Amino acid sequence: MKRQPLNRVISIVLLMVSALCAPRVRAKMPFALNDTARTGMNGLDYVLQRPLGNPVFGHKRFGDHLFLSGGAGASVMGLHSNPGADLELSVGDWISPVHGWRVSLAGGLNSVNKGSEHSYFGSISADYLMSFTTLLRGYDPDRIFDLAGAVGAEYRRVRRTGVWGNVGGVRAALQARFQVSPSLYLYVEPRLSMLAGSYFGGGDDFRRLRPELSFHVGLGYRLLRGAARRAGASDFLNVDDSNLFAGGAAGAATFARGFSRDKIGPAASFYVGKWFSAVSALRLKGELARYGLNGKPARRYVATASLDYVWNISSAFGGYRPDEVFGLNLNLGVAAAYGDNAKGKIYPGLEGGITASFSLSPNWSLFVEPQVRVFTPGFSRDVAGRWGGVAPTASIMAGLNYTVGDFARRFPRSYEDYGKSKRYFLSFSAGAGRRYRGDYGNGLALAVGFGKRFTPVSSWRVTADGEAFRRSPGYISLALSADYICSISTSMAGFNDDRVFDLSGVIGVLGGAANYVDPLKPVFGGRVGLLGAFRLSDALSLNVEPQVLALKTTGAGATGWLPEFRVMLGLSYRLGRGTSFGKDALDKSPMEGRRNFVSLSGGPSVTSSVVLSDSRVVNGALSAVVGRWFTPVSGLRVGMDYDHLPASAQTPKLNMGTAHVDYLLNVTSLITRDSGRRFHVIGLVGGGVGFSDAESSRAGLMAEAGLQFRYNLPKDIDVHIEPVAGVWSGRALPGYAAHKNLVGIGRVMLGASYRF
Repeated sequence: MKRQPLNRVISIVLLMVSALCAPRVRAKMPFALNDTARTGMNGLDYVLQRPLGNPVFGHKRFGDHLFLSGGAGASVMGLHSNPGADLELSVGDWISPVHGWRVSLAGGLNSVNKGSEHSYFGSISADYLMSFTTLLRGYDPDRIFDLAGAVGAEYRRVRRTGVWGNVGGVRAALQARFQVSPSLYLYVEPRLSMLAGSYFGGGDDFRRLRPELSFHVGLGYRLLRGAARRAGASDFLNVDDSNLFAGGAAGAATFARGFSRDKIGPAASFYVGKWFSAVSALRLKGELARYGLNGKPARRYVATASLDYVWNISSAFGGYRPDEVFGLNLNLGVAAAYGDNAKGKIYPGLEGGITASFSLSPNWSLFVEPQVRVFTPGFSRDVAGRWGGVAPTASIMAGLNYTVGDFARRFPRSYEDYGKSKRYFLSFSAGAGRRYRGDYGNGLALAVGFGKRFTPVSSWRVTADGEAFRRSPGYISLALSADYICSISTSMAGFNDDRVFDLSGVIGVLGGAANYVDPLKPVFGGRVGLLGAFRLSDALSLNVEPQVLALKTTGAGATGWLPEFRVMLGLSYRLGRGTSFGKDALDKSPMEGRRNFVSLSGGPSVTSSVVLSDSRVVNGALSAVVGRWFTPVSGLRVGMDYDHLPASAQTPKLNMGTAHVDYLLNVTSLITRDSGRRFHVIGLVGGGVGFSDAESSRAGLMAEAGLQFRYNLPKDIDVHIEPVAGVWSGRALPGYAAHKNLVGIGRVMLGASYRF
């Protein structure tokens, strides 16, 4: 009891000291009391006094802190319903760092009761937003994580069991945002809605209040202004790139009205375009898709051409940033469709879609593109098989986009390294092939090519392709192809001549002749593929090349376009950049002044009639030649060949001789001179006269072409392998000629030469 007066005195003294000291302490504080970004949250600032004001934007205008987001979600309505799903698109603005609003459009499906039919809906909603993170910790535009709350109202237009209904209600949500880049964020949003609506049909009264719990994830862009927008952004007008782009994709397409699994079909597309600014581009696209018809087994092919305006949302909100990892484009345009067996009409329409991309490099990106098209009512009637209304189509495609860029500016050292590299190359490969139309059986393909890398990224290649399939009546062809090769690895990471693995894309055309039912019918087509090269040495690489081909032949037995898949395995030999020859080139060549040579060789051979028959009879051949090299590049040889063709179930036994003259071209010496080279690739082409011991045989003309792979041994001795193919007039080989026209013979000769 006696201590109370003392305690009161002490309390009064402390209060007086606090009152006297408080102004001085505050005068020394470097921060404002409500600067929670630096001082942290202080609950005393909000207790028993007027709350401190929230931070505000200076010179705030409508839409200057705009954001756009889109995502997908899953939902359940009560405890006894099937899961639902929806897609949503939102636009909003922050009035202050703490307070904001958004308006959303969504569409999807859900279930009222477990086991009941799904309801399809479209909705519009409006929400008030509050950033809890900014309220408690202050405004920080570079913050990685932000938590906001949302409350609002929603209206839905619903269709179930063929009856339309209306649904309305209120909702509340929490949204967690994770900043990926200055303008891009990821969000997750759990949401609780309380909904009520009109009678739906089917005996289910939906007037009573129903809860719906949903969980959404998505991407969003926030509009940057001032210094935040300029930081890290580039000036598009000063970029020297052409800003051309192209891409291809594959996916699925369907008639959206009366959707069912049977209506889904495969689709493929290709487009080209040009960026005119950091935000705007035009693109021209073609698409081919196969659609199902009203759940029937029947299918319909629809080709579509379109012209789209492309709006780059990423650049519009965050500035032009070539190194942006995620990108989002809005595509709107006009389209025209043509359907097979649909009265031959062209149907105009409109299309819209969104392209979400993931950048692999400044040039390459992967993308996913959902899209919707709407055409005139005639399309619904003639193509979709519906009478009345419109038949919108929907598709989702995934593919690869390439943007033409200033490679030298982005990888300045690549051209210096490329200038020191070997650019010409030879390729040799073999592999298995399979056709997916017609009864061709398994096939074997051989390819020999020559090409040049003319930029660090791009190469051209010319290839001789041979192919054979086993099934009767059999198939054999020889074609010449021209390919463009684009190094994906170089475009993504710059040129590196010592790279262990290099991945390239290949696209090309080919044409030639095939023997199938009738002899020597034309064959032509195109191919695309990938080329993976494993570096074995400075000059040698191991290649793996999967290819997809589309081929067409004419005449008897032709079956339209033939899709084919191949996997080729082989070697690539790099030769150099090319060197002119001086007057002493011959003396310093691998021949070392010894220009004359004689050769003997032998090996197995096959004729076109044997290859295309069920009986696989291997023939034998011998060859003797004498020749002379006039320069390190050019030579000539004269020879006599002997072929023994044993009897088979279809052909008689006979012996054939051939006298011929061949021109020799040393390809390796043509590309680059190397006095120490031991390995040579020599091309040959020639002609002559062939004759046989068959009854009624007469001398006939022949022509041949091939390659010789030669290796120099000591003492002026060379060894070689020589694959060569020739064509003989049927008059020289009666009984062997298909339809008495021509006979083809292929040989693989092994031999040796002596230079003198």
